[in-house]
Amino acid sequence: MTSIVTVSNLKGGVGKTVSVVNLAASYAQMGKRVLVVDMDPQGDATGYLGAEETANAQSKRLASALTGNLPLDQVRIQTSIEGVDILAGTRELSEIQKRMEGDLEQHLLLDSLLSSKSVKEYDLVLIDTHPSEDCLLVSALYSSHYYLIPLFPERRTSNAVSTMIAFATKIRRLNPMLMLLGCIITKFDRKSATHVRFESVLREGSKNGNIRIFETVIPSSSAVQGSESAEQPLIHYKPNAPAAIAYSALAGEILPGLKGKRQGKVPQPNLQAIDRIPDDFEIEIANEVVV
Repeated sequence: MTSIVTVSNLKGGVGKTVSVVNLAASYAQMGKRVLVVDMDPQGDATGYLGAEETANAQSKRLASALTGNLPLDQVRIQTSIEGVDILAGTRELSEIQKRMEGDLEQHLLLDSLLSSKSVKEYDLVLIDTHPSEDCLLVSALYSSHYYLIPLFPERRTSNAVSTMIAFATKIRRLNPMLMLLGCIITKFDRKSATHVRFESVLREGSKNGNIRIFETVIPSSSAVQGSESAEQPLIHYKPNAPAAIAYSALAGEILPGLKGKRQGKVPQPNLQAIDRIPDDFEIEIANEVVV
């Protein structure tokens, strides 16, 4: 069954696009067929996957599909990675964002595209988003079975996790089967005492918060910027880079939880416990200073 996953955090710079592109490439390497949906008006995933020129030359844009009710077959672009297609994100999405603000049917933007028969050709649909509580994110979550939250291992960005989960909880009124797969720690520096301490506090707090923190941690890597410039995922650009190896491992760790649309009761995070994590981190630091 096709599993539709939104990758989101209401804070920028946490590695959403890098995670989407490199997970897509990792799954393709496993023999899976993947559709990337670039819901970010900046089109970073589109550029990363080398599809920007095709999108403009052939007018194959996600925005065109949303405004013109075009079928998936007419707008998807085959990327240079075998098994990975993309619906290209462009600046026209900003116009849709403004026009649909407050619209009662804004959650249905992606519905016709992602409920089409052509979607069944894919094992996974990965939706890249931008950090804004607007119709683009609402429609992505409404059309998804799961969501993933990348986070940077420091206090300020971790606060956004609670905000993201609270927002997704509201969308569950429209999509009761929406489920949090877990959180991905990105840009991790093992030489940073702050990162190491926060990872420990985060993992401990997540037990009470009923959220999963994936065991695989994505290390900070200078290879990421090079791979983006080369328009190649890490496993193609520099396959032996620790971040490339980590994303392949993460794809394998996530895969068993992807079972298409869920049935029955969906486990829900404990927001109160999650809200306490940054405070627990501050307490731990204060205790270390006293000692």
